[in-house]
Amino acid sequence: MKNYHKKSRLAAVAAVAALTVTGLGSLPESALQTNAASLTGQNAQSVVSQMTIGWNLGNTLDVATTNLKSTTAPGKFVTKWGNPEPTQELFDTVKAAGFNTVRIPTTWYEHLEYDEASQMYVVNSDWMDYVKQTVDYAYNQDMFVILNVHHEDFINEKIFTDETYAVAAKKLGDIWTQVSAEFADYDQHLVFEGMNEPRQTGNPSVNQWGNGTEDNGYTTKYINDLNAVFVNTVRNQGSAENQERVLMLPGYAASSDFKAIRNIEIPQNAGNVALSVHAYLPYYFTMATDEKANHEFPGKSGWGEDYESSLQTFFEGLKSISSEKNAPIVIGEFSASNFDNTQARCNWAKSYLSKAKDAGIPCVLWDNNAIKSSGGEAHGYLYRLTNTWYEVSAPVIEAMMGVYGITPVLPAYEEYVSPEFSWDKITIGEDWKELYKAKKGLELEAWKPAALGQWKEYANENYDFVMIYDTAGDPALVLQNEAQETWNYVYASDTDTPFVAKYTYEDFLSAIDGVIALEEEDNLYMSATSEPLTVYGVYAVPKAGAEIPTESESDTEAESETPALNLGDVNQDGQISILDVVTFQKYLLGIEKFSHQTYKNADMNQDDAVNVYDLILLKKELLKV
Repeated sequence: MKNYHKKSRLAAVAAVAALTVTGLGSLPESALQTNAASLTGQNAQSVVSQMTIGWNLGNTLDVATTNLKSTTAPGKFVTKWGNPEPTQELFDTVKAAGFNTVRIPTTWYEHLEYDEASQMYVVNSDWMDYVKQTVDYAYNQDMFVILNVHHEDFINEKIFTDETYAVAAKKLGDIWTQVSAEFADYDQHLVFEGMNEPRQTGNPSVNQWGNGTEDNGYTTKYINDLNAVFVNTVRNQGSAENQERVLMLPGYAASSDFKAIRNIEIPQNAGNVALSVHAYLPYYFTMATDEKANHEFPGKSGWGEDYESSLQTFFEGLKSISSEKNAPIVIGEFSASNFDNTQARCNWAKSYLSKAKDAGIPCVLWDNNAIKSSGGEAHGYLYRLTNTWYEVSAPVIEAMMGVYGITPVLPAYEEYVSPEFSWDKITIGEDWKELYKAKKGLELEAWKPAALGQWKEYANENYDFVMIYDTAGDPALVLQNEAQETWNYVYASDTDTPFVAKYTYEDFLSAIDGVIALEEEDNLYMSATSEPLTVYGVYAVPKAGAEIPTESESDTEAESETPALNLGDVNQDGQISILDVVTFQKYLLGIEKFSHQTYKNADMNQDDAVNVYDLILLKKELLKV
């Protein structure tokens, strides 16, 4: 376990902000000392040579375009794309598999707020603490950690201009000012990567995934200038550790194209730097899904590219460029998507990594925890809900580790099983006292079931929505139209009480930009940021002191015209049969929708909630029939 002291965050940021970002100091003599407790005094090549093989925590801290507030709890962000929150056990599993390096892709722009006093874009403190905690899971085990900025909207602009550069330089500098201060005391096990895949996303004159050379050097200079902002900011932070830290610099889109890599300009007096490259190669084996793809290895693409020889040429080229630049190269992302071709992927892994090892280039495996995908992005290796390895991916990991003479420990795949629901696990406080009474059959008259089309009448400032649930991650309500074209996720304000999530009217407004969708075909569904999800009920609960509208005469008339209650007749055909059970099951699965009368008929125990308990009673009633 490494020991480090936490400096005052505000004081550190203020001190760094006062420094200029021009000119880099030389390494102090004290930084050249080494000891057994830490890694220090190494040059870039020495550090990189110790990073044998790495693993990416993909689609987690790099979740973006969430539309959440910067002050939202970090756990809400990192689970938005379906992955669970990272844990110490996760990184223990990664290390036991043989990886000695982890890359933690991290998105920052959604966690920034501009502070007028300091004239800086300030990172939310809860987010910074969360990133630090995640880094520590690996760093405290003497693993190498690569921390970067990822999926930033201010970097990946549609078209690069002088105006977009000014914004990018400011935000990038402010982020690295704070990050370098936060991790100022971490030794050379921690590596910073300035950007992920900087590129233009909508310029018709510059290929988004090309080498960035189509505009007479403007794009190349743009990326190199941002790299210089990153390097100067970290080096001027002030700590001896940041003076010698290895900094990774990408070219345009972190492309594996030789022109893009050669165009990376290393800033003067940059110190220890490495070049950052992403290489999902050969592409027509690893990711392509068109008619030219061939997912057998060895093999050739539909264009005639020989996979083995193309890899040999690629790694020989990287070795040559590394020598030219006098800088090591790190392949920050590589993988072969799962196309149900496990043996071919094993063959590829041995070939790819053997050539990388011969060239002295460490590779970091991209893992997004997706085992099936229609778009060539099935880079799932570690099943994170149980920290076990997918059956089709474990042999690939074994093949990878065999290249380095490592015997991996790979726990066999184990499916996640939700913990059994129990009211005993719910901590009852003042906010949930009435909820608990309601579920026990007391004081039900104030409760309105909300998992229906009529939920709209309760989507106002007089009510809160409460979900009782059991899931691997935080649950969400979903506003979705009948055609399933829109998905507006409503995240709970409060999930501190186990199995209970509370949603306010303000949460609804935040989810859909201040406009509640009230079209007749719109409905309320249940979802979760991690599967599986079990919902025991969703209720609209009157707020304390709320003025609840009374029934109008027209409502009373409508009620008098409602068909007579016929418990169990879910399909409303006048009788109770197995067809009612089938309809009920479809409803619970979200396939079938209930009308108001259907819902009343399905509420077998008359507790104003329709759930699995009512289905059990219906089955018992059917047995009597």
